[in-house]
Parts: sequence; C-alpha cells; structure tokens
Amino acid sequence: MAEELRFFLRTALYTALIAVLYWIVSYEWAGSVLLAFVAVATGLMVVAFFVAVHATRGELTAGTRGALRRAGAVVARVVGFAEPRGPAGAAPLAAGLEPIPLGSIWPLLGAAAAMMLGLGLVYGPWLVLPGIALLAITIWGWITRP
Repeated sequence: MAEELRFFLRTALYTALIAVLYWIVSYEWAGSVLLAFVAVATGLMVVAFFVAVHATRGELTAGTRGALRRAGAVVARVVGFAEPRGPAGAAPLAAGLEPIPLGSIWPLLGAAAAMMLGLGLVYGPWLVLPGIALLAITIWGWITRP
C-alpha cells in the first residue's frame, strides 16, 4: 500500500476515534457529526486512491521514461484515454473543423437571476419577482439564441 493511502487511512481512523471520544465526553451532536463526516470523507479518499492505484497497476505505455511522462500516462489511463485511438478510429478529444462558438451574455444573466432569486429568499419578494422575470428572459434568450 502506498504511503499516501496509509496517511489517509490513519487520518480516517484517528478522526473516527476522536469523533467517538468527543461524543462520549461532550454529548454535542454537531461536532460529533462533523468529525464523523471528516472520517467518512477521508475513508472515501482511501477507497478512491486504492481504486486509482489498482487501475493503473499494469504496464504503462511503451517508451515512457521520464517521471512526467509516466505521471501523464497514469492520468490518461485513469481517465480512460490509454488507447491511442477511440472506437471510431479517431484520436480521443480530436476536434473537427467546426467553428468556435461566439461568446454569449446569457450565462452571466442566468447567474444574476439565480443570485437575485437566492437573495430574494433572504430579503423578500422585492428581489424574487425581478429575479423570476430576469430568469424567464434569460431562458428565452438562451433557447432562441442564433
């Protein structure tokens, strides 16, 4: 097992032990739940790293000599781009000759509408109503964009 996995495993076990001791000593649920979630999250990191290590265990691509190339080959294998050609015979992530789309204002207006709706939940309907109107305009503009 790699040292990184052991580090996260020790962190998960230590945090789980501290969560149990914290609950026994204080009977305070918020901190205990927080510590338990930290233990679960680090445990999930151990599982994710373990799967990634075992997925990349085999021989890497031929001719990888430097550490940077080996790391790139590992990342490519984990992501799924280990084969030089995809199923259709084209290289993975190969771009065609389609034009690059032009910029649009609609995502920015959508974010502003979401912000107005969120703040309207806090401050009242005087922000919700313009937020709904802006959201409707944004959806209409985004759908009918040329």
